[in-house]
Amino acid sequence: MRIGEIIGSSSTQFVSESLELRSPPALGSLVKVRVGDDRELFGVVCYGETVSLDPGRRAVRRSTEEVYDEGVYRENPQLEHVLRTEFTSLSVGVMEGKTVQQGLPAQPPPLHFAVNSCGPEETARFTEGLFYFRVLLAASSPVPPEQVLASHARQVYRARGDDELWLRRAATEVARLLREDYERLITALYAMEQAR
Repeated sequence: MRIGEIIGSSSTQFVSESLELRSPPALGSLVKVRVGDDRELFGVVCYGETVSLDPGRRAVRRSTEEVYDEGVYRENPQLEHVLRTEFTSLSVGVMEGKTVQQGLPAQPPPLHFAVNSCGPEETARFTEGLFYFRVLLAASSPVPPEQVLASHARQVYRARGDDELWLRRAATEVARLLREDYERLITALYAMEQAR
């Protein structure tokens, strides 16, 4: 399902504008961009925000005692035209046909290409290997990488039908990768435990 359009692209990540205001994909979601007939680039959502179209203008309070939350948007329909929701995804691999290659892709995805959510089958196929965890933990993002990885593990766990075996493998891999950094390790494992 199409959820956004790429508005910024680099070797390590891509920024997309969400098709729906205030509806970015969940932190840690696996997304994909079709970049050829049978080639798809995969990313993990690491950040989302809703901002003004004009970078120099901040949003101001619109609520009153009687009108708040969803009512603000009903009473101010122009907000749909002056705000936008963006999300950033870390590039984590490519799938050509049925072959999965985890790691940074050779080229960034093109601007204005569609970003799609991944279904359970695609998620299961891409996440069978865990090499891309290294890419996630090494990434620079406004959200700490171990939190992005833990959110991703929770999303994948659910998409794989509450796959306990996969979650144990993921926790073991995180423990191996973060064995030298106790604080980040405990943070990641505790957050991953919340998947159950």
